[in-house]
Amino acid sequence: MNLFIGLMSGTSMDGIDAALVDLSEHRLITGITRPYSQKVQKQLSNFNQAKLISPIQLMQLHTLIGEDFAKAALDVLSQANYKPKDIVAIGSHGQTLYHDPLAAIPTTLQLGCAHTISERTGITTVADFRTRDLVVGGQGAPFAPCYHQILFGQQDLPLVLVNIGGIANITILRKNQSPMGYDTGPGNTLMDLWIKKNKTLNYDADGKWASTGQVINPLLKRLKKDPFFKKRPPKSIGVEYFSDTWLSAYLEPDYLPEDVQATLVSLTALSIADAIQTDAPDCRRIALCGGGVHNHFLLTQLKQALPECCVDSTKAFGIDPDYLEAMMFAWFAQQTVQNKTLDLTHITGAIKPVILGVIYT
Repeated sequence: MNLFIGLMSGTSMDGIDAALVDLSEHRLITGITRPYSQKVQKQLSNFNQAKLISPIQLMQLHTLIGEDFAKAALDVLSQANYKPKDIVAIGSHGQTLYHDPLAAIPTTLQLGCAHTISERTGITTVADFRTRDLVVGGQGAPFAPCYHQILFGQQDLPLVLVNIGGIANITILRKNQSPMGYDTGPGNTLMDLWIKKNKTLNYDADGKWASTGQVINPLLKRLKKDPFFKKRPPKSIGVEYFSDTWLSAYLEPDYLPEDVQATLVSLTALSIADAIQTDAPDCRRIALCGGGVHNHFLLTQLKQALPECCVDSTKAFGIDPDYLEAMMFAWFAQQTVQNKTLDLTHITGAIKPVILGVIYT
């Protein structure tokens, strides 16, 4: 066996996915999701609400998140009955707080001190994967297509993979071609933001609240006019773009909250479908992963928007949709410790293949 651990926290900022993976056959041995500690949750909530965080608080949060990531790694080891000495390395994505590849100085920020993770676990840790891609002209995201090629490249192609996290992204796999992929726009982020604002819930379980509303077509039309949706790849975006400020600029006081939620579901589904119809119009099979795969109402909307396609979870291919991203960062760690370059030129727009990640021993 060739054992690595992948650690990932998405834009919902509610916890950490940890995947123990045998990379000799890309087999998930155990996957867990560990909630953040209350202290970390409170500080992340302050950040999300645009409350001022000092540089000292930011670095303390960096350490605290590292502590939580280390505990997640040790928890997944304990659950699978393995020891730190059995693991080659941990690949930690960290917690993204900011990502803007289009800034005058392209910027991405992931917290989760890798020194802390390595020290607390006793396992070599690889982190900070996105920065090098930005330095060589890439978008710093999405990274999933290169790992999707490894996992799904032997399936009947073409195949489109759709990851619905806070931001949604697609991967297009074709025979004898490099994988292509990009962010399509909001995944769960606007839906989560709106239900938290109106019902103090972290997410709309199974889309039940959205299903009680009606799509506001004039609102949907205005939202879809945002220039990001028409921008050609390579492209990526962060949740700080599709924010409460962004959404509020389009809302009218007489809109019913449940109707806004239904409209946001439609926006996610249609922006994904539009991307697929533009860049993979011949594809008839779609595989989904990420938290959005559990939103039945969203999946129904997506299937209606792609009536000629078979839309299914990656579970149909034997890959757990909840831990695919964490598995990916286990694989990224392997590439880094083996000193291998990754070619993201066709995905992020990087000018050359580079080694991603920094090794902490």
